[in-house]
Amino acid sequence: MLRLLLGLVGVELGVMARRAATTALLFVIGGVMLAGTVFALLFAAFIALADRYDALTASLVLAGVSFIGAAIFLLIAYLRTKRRRSTGYAMPAIRSPLVRPSPLPAVDPTLPPAPLASSTTVIGIAVGAALLGLILGRRI
Repeated sequence: MLRLLLGLVGVELGVMARRAATTALLFVIGGVMLAGTVFALLFAAFIALADRYDALTASLVLAGVSFIGAAIFLLIAYLRTKRRRSTGYAMPAIRSPLVRPSPLPAVDPTLPPAPLASSTTVIGIAVGAALLGLILGRRI
């Protein structure tokens, strides 16, 4: 009886391992094709930018865009690791229909309201937009 049960489990594990290997192979093939597509896109963008501007400007633009994209992905990955909460083995809280949590958090009335944005932030954004407009306006 034990041999039959172990045989059934072994067969199931073999099917699961084969399915996982097939999935991994499909991911590898898809990743290689996606990497080739990205390199072809970068090459085509470089040719288009080098035709419009010089080669140095084209490579700097592509490097800047790639750096910003990589920084965004790394920031998202970093924030995802910070949000993990350990559930542990504690018993779940018993929720009673008679006790309802407050819909709004308690606010201390003695504290002044938080400012929406400081003036230096707004001025910094305006100066950055003006500089960007000057740079792009001169190029077009």
